[in-house]
Amino acid sequence: MEQPINFKMLSRQMRKDLMRISWLRKLVRCLICIIYPFALIWFGFCFFGRFLIDPSDYDTSVVTGKYVMVGFAVFFVAHYLFMWGFKVLTKQENKVMENIIGSLFPMAKYNPRGSVNSRLLADSRLFATPDSSVNYVNSTGYGSLDIPIGDQWMRLADVGVTSANKKDFSAMNFIEVLYQYFVRPIFGVRVESTMHDFRGMFGCFRLQRSFRGYVMLLPDHLENKIGYMAQTVQGLREKYGTKFVHLEDPEFEKFFVVYADDEVEARMILTPAMMRKLTELRKSFSRDLMLSFNGDMFYYASNTPDGFLRPGRKSLNDEHLLEQLYREIDFCRNVEQEMK
Repeated sequence: MEQPINFKMLSRQMRKDLMRISWLRKLVRCLICIIYPFALIWFGFCFFGRFLIDPSDYDTSVVTGKYVMVGFAVFFVAHYLFMWGFKVLTKQENKVMENIIGSLFPMAKYNPRGSVNSRLLADSRLFATPDSSVNYVNSTGYGSLDIPIGDQWMRLADVGVTSANKKDFSAMNFIEVLYQYFVRPIFGVRVESTMHDFRGMFGCFRLQRSFRGYVMLLPDHLENKIGYMAQTVQGLREKYGTKFVHLEDPEFEKFFVVYADDEVEARMILTPAMMRKLTELRKSFSRDLMLSFNGDMFYYASNTPDGFLRPGRKSLNDEHLLEQLYREIDFCRNVEQEMK
């Protein structure tokens, strides 16, 4: 039987390292607030500078050139410091995360550069796009965790998924590109997360039986929102022919909206007992969950913009954050045990 974990003592033991991370995050945030607005101004100057400055006026061009060179030198120094600070921060976070995982789950294997096969992300269909020609998912791994379950290993990953509908600098996407690459990083929780449509936890495992159809469960309150989830539902409808399935369980439908390509098969999977089990699992979890059944595989994902396998999250001096991380990982262990 596992011994109870003293989260407060663990937080105190790691306080020095966590405070160092806090200082590095503030430094990186300050540098982000310098270089991204500067880059946005530079981008605008390159496009509209000729309307503000008369290139035929030699004296004006010389003065402007001097200011441009000074500005570029400041930007270069700030960008170098940002890249250095971001690299040191990532290294420190990986080190602390390895210590945290070692304390919370001694038998687990943490890989700061690990991920999951992009094919698994595609097969889950949780990240579908309306483009029927796309059969892959662009993803970036930010760490993986292998946990022993009986005589098998379960892999969880912190992944970033970027829509395959690539953004370009055409007139139609001009405003979106400016927001995505220059504005969003300033206000995002983590600068690397702002480049993705989804950032968070992803896991999957093989079931003991195989199903004929595909079933996806989305958080109820996200069904009618615009953005990536709307694209996911649209992509499923257009590419796979899925449709909404109404189930006679009010409590279950408080948490999930169901889409499937075979309503009969969906009802065979989501029996009253299964819906009760999924409802209880969702209640034990502190975040929205996306779930799917496809063949003999079960997939689950949860959006965590501040990073799933990242220490401390928004605050670094609260032992409850370590407890939250423990509960999220332990939830994944319970999912596999319960679903099997």
